[in-house]
Amino acid sequence: MDWLSLPEGITDFVEPYRPDVHQGNLVTNEQVEQLHVGMTQMQVQFLLGVPLLRDMFHQNRWDYVYYVNPRGGEAQKRRLTVFFDESGRLAKYEYTAMPSETQADQMILGHETDFDAKAGNVTSVDQASQTKNDIERNAAL
Repeated sequence: MDWLSLPEGITDFVEPYRPDVHQGNLVTNEQVEQLHVGMTQMQVQFLLGVPLLRDMFHQNRWDYVYYVNPRGGEAQKRRLTVFFDESGRLAKYEYTAMPSETQADQMILGHETDFDAKAGNVTSVDQASQTKNDIERNAAL
């Protein structure tokens, strides 16, 4: 049993357990689709939960940040930032790609780790783009 006495021998076949790390606000694509310019702060908080970051110097900006570091893949970060006007209504929001609810459930359970949020792709929605999207959606019906 000479191989047991050597610390290098143990590390050759035993790997420490490394759990998935999930931190922040998990926001899904379905939740983002329910956001509409003009919603109150209470409506946004009911839909998305309490934001991870609320800056006291920028009271009208809420940041929902989600970080996942799966044991078998690369770390990913997703972000949704909502901006309110002076009356407390949603003026615009910006977000990176979000997983669907099914993908999010599978990621939490550790069954799916291949959702890639492409950190550079940020979508911004304001009153003008919201109106345009609503018109296009209604015309398709």
